[in-house]
Amino acid sequence: MSEVSAETCYNLSYFKDLMKEFRKIDDNIMLKMNTTDTHSKDACADFFKKLADAYQKREYVINKCLKILDAELEKKQKALDDDPFDSNLKNQMFVDESKRRMINNEFTVEDIVRERSLTVFKNKCRLFHIPKEFEDFINKRR
Repeated sequence: MSEVSAETCYNLSYFKDLMKEFRKIDDNIMLKMNTTDTHSKDACADFFKKLADAYQKREYVINKCLKILDAELEKKQKALDDDPFDSNLKNQMFVDESKRRMINNEFTVEDIVRERSLTVFKNKCRLFHIPKEFEDFINKRR
């Protein structure tokens, strides 16, 4: 996975587009499941790997952006501690905090998308059992 830059995180339109791109597999899951041999454990395993890779990419991007924004907010908070009357800095912090909340809200979207996709996957690929490590990955934030 390519490195996520601060520009990715500060440009919410780009961030949302990136997440949308990584969610294509979930958005088209019914079509993909209808064209997958769901009676083949191997075919289900291959599709599941693609699904799991997309989940991990999205999780990585969200966490990386939160770390980038947190570091920037921490720097700005220290600068504000030195000059508590800097209204320009306060405005910048407000904007950054808003971006951080919006990016953090992607976890809620992610939970909904995952639940929907995994329900479809489990109903179609009944022979395939989701690995425990993946179940742990899915449940780690709950």
